[in-house]
Amino acid sequence: MKNGNPPPGGGYYTTRRNGYVSTTKVVSVKLPVALITALDELISRGYFQNRSDAIREAIRRLLSNYQNYNSNMLDQRFFVGFR
Repeated sequence: MKNGNPPPGGGYYTTRRNGYVSTTKVVSVKLPVALITALDELISRGYFQNRSDAIREAIRRLLSNYQNYNSNMLDQRFFVGFR
């Protein structure tokens, strides 16, 4: 991604809401059924709206932990979308 703009094609999606613009891309992962069940329980309790929201938050926290561990290893661009 150059200058924050997604390359043409390639399965990128742009969402625009209330002046906020976010570019996303679908990523497929395989997860153990037990993790999916626990994730769905968090969603049913209202912690997250859906699986995507929960997984995004988990990845943000993972990246934040690594940034705190060694701030020179990760580029700030990984944290676009932090709220």
